[in-house]
Amino acid sequence: MDPDGRKGYTGIVFNVSFYIAMSLLNYLKHRLVRKEAFENNIVYFISRSIEFLVLSISIVFVNVGHWVYIVLVFPITVTSLCKGRKFGSFVVGYSLVIHSGVILARILMYGFNSTIPSTEDISVWIATFAFLYLMLFLLAFLCGLIYRENRENESNNQVLLEQLGEKYKQLEAAQAEIKNQYEKLKESNIKLEDTNNKLTNSIAEFFTLQQISQAIGSILDIKELLRYVNDIILGVMGVSYCTIILYDDKRKRLKVHTTNIKDQNDLITLNDNINCPNLLNALDSGKPIIENFVDPSHYLFTQGRDINSLICVPLNTKSRKFGLVIIEQKYYNAFDDDNVRLLDIIGQQVGFAMENAELYQRMQELATIDGLTGVFNRLYFQERLQKEFKSSQEDHYALSLAIFDIDHFKRFNDTYGHLFGDKVLKTITEVIRNSLRSSDIFARYGGEEFVILFPRTGVMQAVEKVEALRLKIASTLVKDNLVEASVTVSFGIASFPEIAATEAELLRKADDALYKAKEAGRNCVKIAES
Repeated sequence: MDPDGRKGYTGIVFNVSFYIAMSLLNYLKHRLVRKEAFENNIVYFISRSIEFLVLSISIVFVNVGHWVYIVLVFPITVTSLCKGRKFGSFVVGYSLVIHSGVILARILMYGFNSTIPSTEDISVWIATFAFLYLMLFLLAFLCGLIYRENRENESNNQVLLEQLGEKYKQLEAAQAEIKNQYEKLKESNIKLEDTNNKLTNSIAEFFTLQQISQAIGSILDIKELLRYVNDIILGVMGVSYCTIILYDDKRKRLKVHTTNIKDQNDLITLNDNINCPNLLNALDSGKPIIENFVDPSHYLFTQGRDINSLICVPLNTKSRKFGLVIIEQKYYNAFDDDNVRLLDIIGQQVGFAMENAELYQRMQELATIDGLTGVFNRLYFQERLQKEFKSSQEDHYALSLAIFDIDHFKRFNDTYGHLFGDKVLKTITEVIRNSLRSSDIFARYGGEEFVILFPRTGVMQAVEKVEALRLKIASTLVKDNLVEASVTVSFGIASFPEIAATEAELLRKADDALYKAKEAGRNCVKIAES
């Protein structure tokens, strides 16, 4: 084979070897990068050394122009940017040594050309070679500066990153603290809201009980009291209906007393079915009832009335069972235990109020009723006379007054004793009381003397009524064991405005007429002179 052919063959071998070596080297670099092996400087240096060795051999033996040395720029640049100026300069120097060694090896292998190069050619070649590596040194130096600046920036960034991380941790801790404080504040707010609701309910309860207490102290009429309490419950509880039911102890039955129900059909249903077993059991046990899903078959008084929730509390005291309070709502699940508790407290207060009202009425009766006969006494009659006389003046109607006493009453006491005399008084008052109108006022004026006030009654109408009473009394026998006697009475009558002009004159003239009846023989009726 001629030298030219051998040379071409050698070039082909070197080219193929170059491509194979570069491929293997790149594959190795790829594997090392994936395993992050370049973090170790020794591994990096070995890989770069092999790469420069292959490049230098390929450049020298392939026998290309000097411009191909530019391929060394890329690995040197990358090395300087990644590892710094010193390492880049070291790589350039290393590359220079490798390259020089490879050139020397080539000379030893192939020898110089047949013609020895001139000193001028050698000088040019050395100058070019030196210039190229000087440029590579400058390139490594510049890239090292860039590397240092990047390292400084990276260091500063790392410091900033650490500071930022610290700030982030502080911010995260602050956020956690804020969240914790928020949760505590939220919990406190819930507790405060709950306390506020309880306080609002307590204020409402206090106001309600205060109003009822005021009613207890100021309203002594049971009807008026219960109407007032019913209105308070409607306002405070905000219910559709409120009904107060009283218990008739004699008949053992419940009866509707006060309610805000206006529909006549609903009232009929309520009155006809109020004595249901559940309500009677609540009255007997004294325990409240709460129903948020009312079954009309168990509470018949709710049938057809669209009632879905109710509470029933008894109006009981230790000594009496007065009745029940029922509140009703049209929608389901309307009440809770607080509503039951408040209504139960109201029920207890109303029970005490009714007991006080009954006690007051008894005291009033003791103060106004004659203990022996059961009719009004003289003091109460004087009060009523003033009111009726004033009313008759304002409304311009007649007012008649009759006074009577029992004929020869002293004889009964002397003959049969004072007990029989008391029997006579009781019998006569019973006869008269059963014969009078509800508007007439009948009172014991003193001893055996009685007085009757007839509102809206003229003198002649009064004479007719009194005469009928006289005849009825005369036909009545008073019996007490074995003693039996008949009794007569004498009447004197006066009337406003026909006979008397004033209250005192009306009473005086009626008394004068009674005296005349006694003078006329008793057991008769006399009219006062006008």
